[in-house]
Amino acid sequence: MHRPRVVVEPPDSRGLRKVRVGGEVVGAAWSLRDLRKILVRNGFPPDMSLEDRVLISWREAGSDSWPDRTRTRRATAVAMTAGLIGSAVFLIVIGSEDAFGALTFASQASGFLLFLAGVTQFLAACAVQDYWGKRTVRYSGMLILVSVFIALLVHSMLVAIWFKEMEFTPWVFSYVPLLVWSLWASWLVVREKVWRGTPHPRQVTAGVLVTALIAGANFAYSAAYQPYATHPQVTLSAKFGTPQLDPRESVIHIPVRFSLQNTGKVSTMILGSEFQVLGRFSAPETGEMGLDGVREDAVSGTDSELYAGLQKRSLIMTGLIIGPGDWFDPGTGHVKEVTVQVPKEAPYESLEVHGGVTVLRRDRGRVDDSFQYPRWSWKKGKTDIFECPPKKCGDYVLYVGKLTHNNNIINVTRRQRYVFARRQLGDESFVYTFIAPLNAQGRVSYKYESEETYGMATVPTGTVVIPYATVLKTAA
Repeated sequence: MHRPRVVVEPPDSRGLRKVRVGGEVVGAAWSLRDLRKILVRNGFPPDMSLEDRVLISWREAGSDSWPDRTRTRRATAVAMTAGLIGSAVFLIVIGSEDAFGALTFASQASGFLLFLAGVTQFLAACAVQDYWGKRTVRYSGMLILVSVFIALLVHSMLVAIWFKEMEFTPWVFSYVPLLVWSLWASWLVVREKVWRGTPHPRQVTAGVLVTALIAGANFAYSAAYQPYATHPQVTLSAKFGTPQLDPRESVIHIPVRFSLQNTGKVSTMILGSEFQVLGRFSAPETGEMGLDGVREDAVSGTDSELYAGLQKRSLIMTGLIIGPGDWFDPGTGHVKEVTVQVPKEAPYESLEVHGGVTVLRRDRGRVDDSFQYPRWSWKKGKTDIFECPPKKCGDYVLYVGKLTHNNNIINVTRRQRYVFARRQLGDESFVYTFIAPLNAQGRVSYKYESEETYGMATVPTGTVVIPYATVLKTAA
């Protein structure tokens, strides 16, 4: 019976030898045992002589040359698989946060790219066994090449962003080791020339590079660039209503109306707010001394008057215009009405009202629900996070919440940020809002963040004044 000639090719870089029967590749063997299995599958008897030069031709190396480095090959495959799986899990975890929860298209796009890159790396991890095995899948090498270069690009970018601040975050123990692995893996796939055997490798490589550059540019834009041009467009106004006299108590009731409106295109979150109603009074002057006391007026920031002495103001009423943690979509608003009570015989020349609201663009970050719950300085242990003891700062109410950036790339490369809103109580009432990390002692760090970075803005009402004589006349 005539049998086709068997040709055993020389060992490749891994020690694997291709087997041809009748000029057609029918398999590859690591050893004589593998060779016999291939021959039996192709109709040769199990006991045929492998030294029969009529049937078998050994190219460049004889039947005793099987340089398979099994341990090295398997160790390389394990290291590649572990790195690809680790990188895939990391990219899917941080990418899915933005892909399915970000409020901006740019962040969603970068999240989906990271998510898809992670899925690609999972597929490449499956292809490792084939490529460092008998390479039966044509595109396994190119898939590994693409996935390794993705890992190198993404983890290099994350480390570069982290170096900008060099803040401690547990995530650094993920992408720094993965960067080291991706450098080794890139060197390995280039040395092995894993693209060999792939149809049209140049076109595939060019497509991968273009896609990687576009993805890298998008990541850098969404993670490192913060648009400052558009501030939250919020309007806030205050207005006195018609005073009413209560004849039974000789008290005048004066309504005040605050109107808050989101007139922009971005949802905003309320971080802090306050209003104050003040009564102004001063000692009358004859005017003979001229504008006496202009220096004092300049220091206090008040107007200089000929017939009125040093101006004084008394806090009549203060409170919140709206509670911290509330948020408004574009076109929505909030109205608050209060009633100020003033004795009819009060010595005021005028009444003044002013207030302000601090807002945060919701497309820059999210604050957790704990921010809505106040902490009181007179409750022991409630405000330890804030380095300002009640004996020094007086009574105040503190609001604290964790800030999550709208781009998860920033979350994994920077320390946790917190939003603080401190409302000082008493005659010197005010609200102070800022964003900062915690220091090593777990308290407020004095490294306050720039308001523009987060789209924070404080919107004032301006000062609205009504003469007290008008109040008395209208009430009467």
